[in-house]
Amino acid sequence: MAGTRGARFTAARLLIFKERASLVIQSVLAVLLIWVSVILLAYPNIDDAVTRKLGIVSTMASVAILGITLFEYALGRGLLAAKLHDSALRTTVFMRKLERELAKPNPSSAVLEQAAEEYEQENVLTNVNHSAMDFTLHEYSRARSNCWVIEAFFRTRSFFAQASVVALAVSPGLLTLAVIMYQAWDLPFLEAP
Repeated sequence: MAGTRGARFTAARLLIFKERASLVIQSVLAVLLIWVSVILLAYPNIDDAVTRKLGIVSTMASVAILGITLFEYALGRGLLAAKLHDSALRTTVFMRKLERELAKPNPSSAVLEQAAEEYEQENVLTNVNHSAMDFTLHEYSRARSNCWVIEAFFRTRSFFAQASVVALAVSPGLLTLAVIMYQAWDLPFLEAP
């Protein structure tokens, strides 16, 4: 129960990170679009090669924004994160109920059965579940040691594992930004009109 709760908290947090990273990428792409528009308005007499390159950058940014927006909508990361987080909070209630009952000298099997039934019902009603990767990431984040070297290794491993998951989730947007930067890299410096 505690593992499920922790994995759902981890999954919810990572989904929120993925959503925020996508928003940052969309914002950068929107700024690029504005930049292209301002350049084309401020310098109406720039040559055709620069205009074509700016057109490519503008088109790629527009398509990327549309694609990322549709992809985010289809995944519903925000809604899924909220459901997983709420489920983890409700699981905490069941855990505390079980802890209180088990702390009694003679725990009631009826109360334990009822709590287990309520917990199973909660899982069914949540209608979403965390993945095996979320559970593994949760286990990485919970690993502890008394030796500072091993503890540093555990923390570093957890950080890089979670950062990798987020980076892979937003890699199409990052790749698009890299291609746009490559396209715009050799644009000549434009002097005042």
